[in-house]
This record gives sequence, structure tokens and C-alpha cells, in this order.
Amino acid sequence: MGKKYLVMIISISLMFLFLSSVLYADESKEKPSFGFNMDFNIGLSSYEDSNGQQVAFQKFSFFPEFSYGKWGLGLDLTFELDGDFKLRDLDNDGHADGWYTFSDYLYKIYYVRYGFKGDPLYARIGAFESYTLGHGLIMDGFSNVLFYPQIHHLGLNLDVDGSVFNFPIIGMESVVRDVLDWDIMGLRVYARPLTSLSMPIIKDLKVGATIVTDLDQQEINDPGDPNYKNYHSPKDNPNSKSVTEFGLDTELPLLQREKMSLITYADWAKISGKGNGSLVGATFQYSWFKLIGQMRFFGKHFVMSYFDSYYEVDRATKYNSLDSYDQFYVGYLIGTDMSLFNLLTFSAYWSDGFNDNERPRIQVGIATVENAIPKFDISFNYDKKDISSFKDTFSSANSLLQLEVAYKVSQIASLVFIFQRTYTPSGQESNQTLIETRFSF
Repeated sequence: MGKKYLVMIISISLMFLFLSSVLYADESKEKPSFGFNMDFNIGLSSYEDSNGQQVAFQKFSFFPEFSYGKWGLGLDLTFELDGDFKLRDLDNDGHADGWYTFSDYLYKIYYVRYGFKGDPLYARIGAFESYTLGHGLIMDGFSNVLFYPQIHHLGLNLDVDGSVFNFPIIGMESVVRDVLDWDIMGLRVYARPLTSLSMPIIKDLKVGATIVTDLDQQEINDPGDPNYKNYHSPKDNPNSKSVTEFGLDTELPLLQREKMSLITYADWAKISGKGNGSLVGATFQYSWFKLIGQMRFFGKHFVMSYFDSYYEVDRATKYNSLDSYDQFYVGYLIGTDMSLFNLLTFSAYWSDGFNDNERPRIQVGIATVENAIPKFDISFNYDKKDISSFKDTFSSANSLLQLEVAYKVSQIASLVFIFQRTYTPSGQESNQTLIETRFSF
């Protein structure tokens, strides 16, 4: 790890301290309390190695979490041993994955956070499963754990609303995939220019500008690449080209009540050297029910959410693939989030177009509310893109899936089954199965 990484880490740490001190200055004088939680897992895990072979490991995991007021720290201390009691080596380079270099040990930090998502000030360094900038035209559902556990990333999320400084006119939200490898970065700044007016509705108008860039599209992750070394540290490709997308957006809440809201918005974006596109949408929410709708209008050589949940897989070829989108595209999205009778949370999104530029995509999530079903907690998430037929909706190609079923043996112990359909760093589909006993203290 070079000096520039140390400077970045120090700068981010100072930023955390400065921003949190500003917020604490306005908080109540109630003394923050310490908190501690520990998950300890024992089980069996199965992955595909760099040769495409399914291999099994005995797994021991410790996930300690510490909190103090709005601060939180979580560690991921996972040991996976093969039949010879050697630590996991999926890339077959002779060194244990995640326990070899200095950066490996930094990646044991699963997260450091200040505040919670939605707070006027929210900061987090570590893993994140899904991140969206603005309304998602440029970045939607981006994850830095798609290749986990083969590759770890120490990402950064920082959201600051001007109300922290008693200046609610401006704000920002940002994302960095890995603070030890600054290549994928995004920033959205927004303003409420009419907030000083007393006119209803108009005073809540919000305008924003977003930019996201990838400085290393051809980053070397494939063990078949002659320049590939191992999974242990970021590997920049000196021949890689960058891609940048920027955009503008506006948002206007038409209705804001205690349990009901209706927000409308419009976005426009441009991919450098390629095309541009726009969307208009609305989100209606009433208590336990949310409904989302969008109409999308894309020119040639443009796609929705260039930086999406599959981006790490498509990264090396996605920019050039835009040339195949050679006609004007009109599409739509409709979706819902809801909580049902304090038993289930449910979400479903469907997007499609009126021509063949891009095929349909479905995203579904179902989860039981904690303690809603005696002894069981269940969650299921499914994301499938480029659907060509009804039968193809359930095929494994171009899909992400996670199923977790936990049977609570006692107040602190659970038997857990996890099945994931994801991808290896070389871009191959991969199924991962974990069976473990989980203890929570």
C-alpha cells in the first residue's frame, strides 16, 4: 500500500471527526452509551475456485460489532479451512486468501460508520451491498461485495445535508468503491434554491448534479490473465481506459403529510463519448405501501444505470457494448415496496421497453419480519436481467439470487442455510452454499 493510500485514509478519518463533531455540537447533552454485539458462526461453506472446481471448507466466523452513540464498528474475522486444515486459497497461488498482505488485514474492517442512512450526516467505510445515487439513472444498486469473499473492498459512503450546518439549501451524497483503490467514484450535489420562499410545494424544489467515473475499467481480476497475480490487493491495469457519466436532476414533492407523500422527478444523463438519456418518475407512499413508476427515453449508445448491481461483471466490456444500442429507446419501470401485517416485507420491480434495445428485468425481495414466525427467519432476493421469455425468467443466466433460512434453536443459537448465486472475479456464474450454526450475544 503506497503513501497515497495512507494519505487518503488519514484524510477520510479527519473528515469523519470534523463532521461528527459539528453534528454533536447540536445534539442533546445525554451521554452516549457503549454497545457490543457478537455473531459467532461455525459451519461448512462451498465455493468455486479459480479452476472452476467446487471446493468445501470448514468455516469459523467472528463478527464483533461495537457502538458508541452514533459511531459503529464491525469486523469480519472469518477463517475457512480445507481438508488439510489450511486456510482457504481459492486462487491457488500458495497464499491464504485474506491473510497475506497488509491490505488484507485492513479489509477485516467490515464497516466503520457514523449515523444511519437517511440521517442529515451519514458516513460509512466498508462493505455495502447496494448503493444508489439520486434516482438511479446513473448509479442504481451498485455493490462492492459482488465478488465477496474472493475480493474485499473498503468502500466509502458519505451523505451530508446542509441542515447539519443550519444551511439546508445544499447537500451531497457520495460513494467510493474502495478507499485503497480509488477508481470507481461517484458524487451528487443538490440544492433547494427556493427554500426561503413561503410558497407551498415550490419551496421544496430540489435540483441536483451527479458525476460517476471509473478510472480502471479493465482492472485485472481474471486468473487467466497473464498479468494476474492474486486476489490479495488491487491491481491497476496501465492500459485501461476511463469512463465518466454525468447528469442533472430535479425533484418536486407534490404532497407531504405524516403518512402520505407524492414525489415527482426528472433526470437527464450523458455517458462520455456515447449517448444520453432521460427519465421522468413519481413515488407515492402511504404508511406501509410504496408505489414507483418511471418512463424512460434513451438515445443511441445509452443504457439505464450504467453503474448497476452487475457492473463489476460487465465492467471490462460494458462501454464498448453501448455501440449495439443503435436506436432510440422508450421504456418504463413499475415497482412496489410494502410491509404486510407486520409479517412480511415485500418488494417487486419490473422494467421493460417498447422496442428491443433492452430486454426485461425483474427484481424481487421477500423477508419475514423478525420474530413474526416462531422459530424461523427467512429472506429471499432475486435479480434477473435480459429476460427473453417466461421460461427464461427462472434461468440462472444473468441473475443474482440469495436465499437465507434461519431456524432459531434458542435465544442465542440458530441453524442457518444460505444459498447464493453470484459471480467469480473472472465473470463466471458461481453458486455458493453455506450451512452454519450461528450464535448471537
